[in-house]
Amino acid sequence: MISAVIKKEILSNLLSYKFYVVILLTAVLVVTSFFVMARDYKERLADYSLIRPKPGEPIAVNPPNPLSIFAKGLDEAMARSFEVSIIGIHVRSGQKSGNAVFAFFPAPDFLYIVRVILSLVALLFGFDQVSREKEAGTLRLMLANPASRGGILAGKWLGNFLTLAIPFFLVTMLGTAVVNLDPAIRLSADQALRLGLILILTLFYIAFFLSLGILVSTLTRRASSSLVILLFIWALLVFILPNLGTLIARQAVEVPSVRALSEKRSQIWTREILLLTRDVGDRASHIKAISAENDAIEADYRIRFDRLVELARTINRISPVAGFIYAATEIAGTGVGEEGAFKNEVVRYKNSLLDRTLASPDSGMADHPAFRYTYRPLDRILTGGALFDAAWLIVFNILFFALSHTAFVRYDVR
Repeated sequence: MISAVIKKEILSNLLSYKFYVVILLTAVLVVTSFFVMARDYKERLADYSLIRPKPGEPIAVNPPNPLSIFAKGLDEAMARSFEVSIIGIHVRSGQKSGNAVFAFFPAPDFLYIVRVILSLVALLFGFDQVSREKEAGTLRLMLANPASRGGILAGKWLGNFLTLAIPFFLVTMLGTAVVNLDPAIRLSADQALRLGLILILTLFYIAFFLSLGILVSTLTRRASSSLVILLFIWALLVFILPNLGTLIARQAVEVPSVRALSEKRSQIWTREILLLTRDVGDRASHIKAISAENDAIEADYRIRFDRLVELARTINRISPVAGFIYAATEIAGTGVGEEGAFKNEVVRYKNSLLDRTLASPDSGMADHPAFRYTYRPLDRILTGGALFDAAWLIVFNILFFALSHTAFVRYDVR
């Protein structure tokens, strides 16, 4: 009986104009996103080729991540150029140059399309699965057959999920293959594996919103009521709850502003220069003092910032949307954890530069190795939190389907 329901749902979707409109819209958005983000990536790659650090150049800059085409995350922050000196680290001037008009129209990456558009599409497939059948009187006929309500619900879920997921998966894979033909964007085996995991997460994400749509459909009598309720929940889950934690965390955890940190560093620098001009201590001791105090300020800022981020992430996980974004960006190497690891590597590079300079004051910079950053391995990312966020998304799937089943078993078809 389940297979019959699955076939019925697939056939019903294939014969409806809604299916073709949704698939066409999704295909256009995904392909456009790939094209725009690939062009953006190549522009940033060209910029990197001009400023790529060479041995002896005290610059820390990371090449753009090819997976930022699909999940941009914090890749722009990680691709910034830092001036590294023995006393501190500064973002190079001119990093924010460019046409400010583009800020009004940020390029949507694949993850944004999935988060906003695909979630809405999944709800449109699920919002009337039960209430529409009741209004049409076909639900009573289906239940008159020797089939369990759980089997009918599972058939409806699978039929609609396959109708939505298969075309989306094919369009995404085709777009990825076209993008990968560009010699500037060839994905490595590790990056292809990460992209595959992101696509699997995407399917779980779509499945969650389909389950949510069916759940609300089993709790309402009319399809129009179900649609209105789901639009409210969708806005809450996608736009409000994922930002609620950040707002609360900013009130709970005090983090000094970047301007205050800059002023503090200037005060330390001025103080040590004045002491040096008064012949208090030698040059090396003043450099060590400036470096140590700057490191202490940076460490204190990082601890407070990490505390704020962790609190915000914990609260934001109320919404499965936040868990999906966290897991996908971490796997892509553009998440908060990767950005923190990159910053730590820049500090380590600065300290190695300081140690080398103090050990051999007369040595030049030419022999100092250029900055290189290696992304965290996938197993470390998964055990560092991405696996938890993925599991959290799966739990939401199971919970909402179980609730749908419970509601459908008690559903009054009269």
